[in-house]
Amino acid sequence: MNSEMKFEKNGLLIPNGALEELGLAGISLSAWLGQDHILLMPQEMTAEQLLHALEGLSRASVELLGVLQAACRRPCAAGCERNMEDMAQVPKNIRPLLMLSGCCPSALAQLWEEGDIVYAAE
Repeated sequence: MNSEMKFEKNGLLIPNGALEELGLAGISLSAWLGQDHILLMPQEMTAEQLLHALEGLSRASVELLGVLQAACRRPCAAGCERNMEDMAQVPKNIRPLLMLSGCCPSALAQLWEEGDIVYAAE
C-alpha cells in the first residue's frame, strides 16, 4: 500500500488513497474495539463483503492460533502441573483448539505469567 496510516491525537488517520486501494472509497467504517485489538469494517456490507470479512478473520485467527501453538508446544512430562481447563484466562472456546494442537498448559501458563512476546508483526 502506498498510503500510510497514522495514529494522531484524534484517532487513526487512514488516507483516502489507502481506502481506495482496498476498494473502500466512500465507505463509512466502523471500529470494533477489543481488549488488545481494533477491527475496522464498513458500517454496511453486502453478503459478498461479509463473506470476505469472515474469510479474512478466519485467516487471521488461524495465523494467530498457529503462533500461540508454536510458542507453547513443548514436550509435556506425564505429570504436567497444569490442565488447560484450570486456566481461566484462556477463553473456553479456545481451550480445545490448544489442547488438540499439543499446546502444553504449563508452557502457556509460563508465557502468560512472564508476559513474554510471542507475536511480532512484520
